Amino acid sequence: MKTAIKILFTTSIITAILALVMLIKGSWAGFFGALVISLGFMGLGWAGRRLVLPDINRSPRQGIGLVIGFVFGGAGSLMLAGSLLLFVDGDFAGGAGLLVFGLVFCAAAVIGARVFSIPKGTKEILVGRDTHAVHGVLGQSGQLTGGRYVYVDKGTSDADIETMQSNWAQKPWTQREDWAEGKVVQEGPGSMRLLVVFTVLWNSIAWSIAGYAILSEWNSPDVPWFVLVFPVFGIALIIMTLRTWIRKRKFGVSILYCKTMPAYLGERLEGFVQTGVPVNSRTPKEFCVRLICVRRSSVLDHETKQRVSEETLWSQKQTVSGTVSDKHAAFQVSVDIALPDNLPATELYPEDDRTFWRLEISCAVTGVDYAAQFEVPVYKRVETAPAENSI
Repeated sequence: MKTAIKILFTTSIITAILALVMLIKGSWAGFFGALVISLGFMGLGWAGRRLVLPDINRSPRQGIGLVIGFVFGGAGSLMLAGSLLLFVDGDFAGGAGLLVFGLVFCAAAVIGARVFSIPKGTKEILVGRDTHAVHGVLGQSGQLTGGRYVYVDKGTSDADIETMQSNWAQKPWTQREDWAEGKVVQEGPGSMRLLVVFTVLWNSIAWSIAGYAILSEWNSPDVPWFVLVFPVFGIALIIMTLRTWIRKRKFGVSILYCKTMPAYLGERLEGFVQTGVPVNSRTPKEFCVRLICVRRSSVLDHETKQRVSEETLWSQKQTVSGTVSDKHAAFQVSVDIALPDNLPATELYPEDDRTFWRLEISCAVTGVDYAAQFEVPVYKRVETAPAENSI
């Protein structure tokens, strides 16, 4: 991985030299193009150093916002400056196109930095860190470092933090706020804002590139229709985002209430899911419930790029009739699944190399179907384990 980062920085230097050559020749378009590419490679190399190489004193999230601001903000600023020069030079079409790109990139820098910033009034506490080897499909090897951070109130004293860290070591499931409260919140809805931002940015850039490329060559025999692949992917993103938004608006956020927290290998996962499926009649609905044990790992492809894959180690599927909730006008689904005793327990980090247990629940309804996923804490029971939380 260090070699890949060196290649990125080297490529950045080469393209920067090329940009200077273009500047000397008086080619403004070539200069800004090469400079933006150089800045992009430099940003990727910087991001690689922050996100991949071990550093116990900082979390990946601390650098992501800065990297996004540097790459997108720097590129956007250069594009805006270049658009002004093109306007002065009389190239109004090129100036307008570069102006659109510059505004989109600057907006991406601002939005991305906010999305990945540390929540106000909180600070990060390192729970654990691990460096693991990554092996490629062609015999390559490398190392990745991952860790898990918990956000606490900024005014939390060092003594309280030490107490929390001791408790996290004995009860690792308490690192997640919902697990510590004896429940599991559905995955996905919290990332809706990020999905919307990504969809808007992708479509802004894709349609701008496609429109400019096609219109600039409209009267020539070589119209680059292939660039339409980017807007087509953008349309697919819009459809996926709309379906996710409709599902969230229609069903809300489902919660799994566990009988014991955590569940233990060799015993049973028991509880019920409070769904958002409305009760239109007293007729019970059929829900498909599936519990799977997943092994997530990182591999390097033939281009030495990291690729994350998931392997199902075990799964069990059952059909359950939903019952009307006493608290809401919606169905709730009972969960009662025997857990094997010969599989790995839940691991919280590193995110791209760990074992975890996922509960999936779905139901066919009118319109967008109901579907929810929950990451369930499953651990091995030991004699020295602390008393479990019950609901």
